[in-house]
Amino acid sequence: MQALSSVERLRKVKAMNVSFTRPEQQLSPYVALIWVFESRFGVPLADSRLIVPDGRAKIIVLYRNSLCAAVTTRLLSAKEHHIFLVGIQTHPTTIASTATETGTIGIELTPKGLYHLFKLSMHEITNRMVSFEELFGPSGTRLQKRVGDVEDPRAKIALLQTALTHLLQQNEKEYALLDHTLDLLAGTHGMMRVQELAAHLGYTKRYLDRLFQEHVGVSPKSLASILRFQEVYQGWMQHQSPPFFRDQWPAYYYDQSHFIKEFKRFTGFTPQQYTAITNEFGRAFAAKP
Repeated sequence: MQALSSVERLRKVKAMNVSFTRPEQQLSPYVALIWVFESRFGVPLADSRLIVPDGRAKIIVLYRNSLCAAVTTRLLSAKEHHIFLVGIQTHPTTIASTATETGTIGIELTPKGLYHLFKLSMHEITNRMVSFEELFGPSGTRLQKRVGDVEDPRAKIALLQTALTHLLQQNEKEYALLDHTLDLLAGTHGMMRVQELAAHLGYTKRYLDRLFQEHVGVSPKSLASILRFQEVYQGWMQHQSPPFFRDQWPAYYYDQSHFIKEFKRFTGFTPQQYTAITNEFGRAFAAKP
């Protein structure tokens, strides 16, 4: 009976599929990628269902089934046929759903995408999510209905990209300093120290912290930590080799203790513990183009 149960769990994990779509050219500085997650059995309970911080806010569209997300002590619930904006994560998130056919579209925003597309105090949605109905009122409700009325996920994505392009065109404000600062952090994979960053830009650390909290949702130091962690994490998820952590962390962390502490902060596990868990759900998203 136990063997059959294990086979059944494996079958449900393999029933998941994640496909990727590149954003339209006009949106490419602000949208990193677009994915569609589909499963005949929801998010499999046999999996750890772990999503780790990646420095990207997300627009989530649940066109089949609903999802729940546990972030620290907070439980977030996303209903079917609703559109949500999810702020940047600073903690690991565990996803759950009912064991039925599931379809979800995710639009992953670059940090620039948040403030070029949305006029919000971004720190208010860090580790949280807000519906498009709440963000945009009747126009958000209308978009939600238009997206819900078409069956093909590709048609839904086309409608969403049109809406985002319209938001981008409405925002005429310049963000040269923020854009340049984010380019520096991304270009160094989070390896540039904040003091060095401030000196290079000619602004105080305090001013940059305020600017980032308002328009990105996290401080430059926090975002740099996430970007640095992702360099090691993405390599591990693609290689699945236990020695990988040992060989790669010295390029990004000053000692092993620092690496383990940061890894546990963003995954909830030590590297050694993480190699023993099943996270095919998270791995499917790590295979990004």
